[in-house]
Amino acid sequence: MNMHQITMAEVMCYLLERSITNLPASALSEVFDRLIWCLDDNGDDIQAVRKQWLAGADRRKVEIALYMSEAFPFNTREELSESFENIVKAWPDLKERCQTILSEWDTQYPTEKR
Repeated sequence: MNMHQITMAEVMCYLLERSITNLPASALSEVFDRLIWCLDDNGDDIQAVRKQWLAGADRRKVEIALYMSEAFPFNTREELSESFENIVKAWPDLKERCQTILSEWDTQYPTEKR
């Protein structure tokens, strides 16, 4: 049987498009966080899409990606900071969420140079 291979980007976009009006970003983020632990790739595909969303121009996708909390979206604080600088330039009101994630990083990795 030849079935269409659906990508994680398609799944995540589908869920976003079908979500109810005014659903908080954190609600869909929780779904994606849960999926990380349910998939055989340990969430690698979800994390790849998350990075794309963080670098994109769609505020809703950026917000959802920022509210995911099961793993950091990048492997270094420098990568986080660079990504967050761009986000805050576009949407200054997301600065607090970005700062919260950086603080969580600093708590988890206190010896990494800043």
